[in-house]
Amino acid sequence: TKDFIDAGQDVTRRVSRRVKAALRANPLKDSRQDLLADLIQLHKDKPEFNELYLRKMAVTNFGAGHETMASTLTSTLAMVGTHPQVQRRVADEIRSTSKPTPYADAAKMAYTRATIKEAMRLYPVVSMALPRKAPAGGLQVDQRWFPPNTTVGCNPVALHRNSSIFGSDAACFDPGRWLGAKAGAEARLRAMDRYNLGWGGGSRSCPGRNLAQLVVFKVVTGLLRHFDVEVTEMPPEEEQRAYFLSMLTGVRVRFLPAGEDSAKTDLASD
Repeated sequence: TKDFIDAGQDVTRRVSRRVKAALRANPLKDSRQDLLADLIQLHKDKPEFNELYLRKMAVTNFGAGHETMASTLTSTLAMVGTHPQVQRRVADEIRSTSKPTPYADAAKMAYTRATIKEAMRLYPVVSMALPRKAPAGGLQVDQRWFPPNTTVGCNPVALHRNSSIFGSDAACFDPGRWLGAKAGAEARLRAMDRYNLGWGGGSRSCPGRNLAQLVVFKVVTGLLRHFDVEVTEMPPEEEQRAYFLSMLTGVRVRFLPAGEDSAKTDLASD
């Protein structure tokens, strides 16, 4: 968490320096073609997008795209590595498919997709309350009334472990809950999807969702096609800390060549 905060502060300083340099009366030539260059050009074309907006957008994109992918992959591999039956089923599904990594074949690997989705449910990347404003007519939630324009929000970590939505085993890792094998599955799945804030919700859902899903799917299937995952260290959940993001830290895994006992690669999530 501290490393992420320090990195964010450093990015903020770098962004501020570059924005100020680009908006000087006689700026130095800068040939970089990136998001910040586009934002600076947006300000020049439409001054109402001021310097503060540029800085906020640049820093937000850093936070939204840098650690989130690592967090999702860490939680998925950690859950696979600590649940042998899940790993066997995922590995069998991936290795029995001739070409598992093309995203076009994702529909053939329902259990693998459910495993990724379940890891994201238990360990959603965002831990903040995703604030919104109560509408003009106010908001009634159960027995509580919120006046118009009140800031309200819902923490995805808490919501995703709500037993009234995800069942009495909401705190447990079970990819099968997304497969619809139980009675009344269709209505239950709709309810779980409705309250699944892994990608945010409504009009503010993550705009990079489809790209992120593609990358996660390809990395997970690519790794598990050739390796078995062994978790060698998994800190207790009560030791995990959250800031803006919620990430599994301190996880150490070992990748073993499929069907072999010798270690191939060690990776750590700090």
